[in-house]
Amino acid sequence: MASNQYILYLVGFILLLHSGYSSFEFHKFQSHSTSNLKISNLPLDISIEAIIGFIIIIIGSIKSIENQAYLSINNEIVNDEFKYLKSINLSDSFQIGEKIGITEFEELDSRLPFINIGKIRKEYSDWINEQEKGGKIE
Repeated sequence: MASNQYILYLVGFILLLHSGYSSFEFHKFQSHSTSNLKISNLPLDISIEAIIGFIIIIIGSIKSIENQAYLSINNEIVNDEFKYLKSINLSDSFQIGEKIGITEFEELDSRLPFINIGKIRKEYSDWINEQEKGGKIE
């Protein structure tokens, strides 16, 4: 038996497919119509059907965000403590960051894209030249 979210995906997809086909038929009918009265907007029922289809697909995708059970090394099925995403304890994450020496502003402090490679190469070549003059290259 299929689970609920796949049924919701299927129903939403069928509604979107039907509203798309109805829209195609409506525009073909408008283009072949002999009357001077042209309606530029889609009928309300086609628009509502498309919106309901999108909403059903979104509900199915939200319903499918669950932690899956996994198989342990002892061949036992283990369910996660939380049904959905685990909560994050911010104090723990800050403590880990402090232990390894990073801050929340690490991207702004290091700025790797702004390293002057030419300057570093020049310093390295100067150091090599000093080592060669002194006769001690390690």
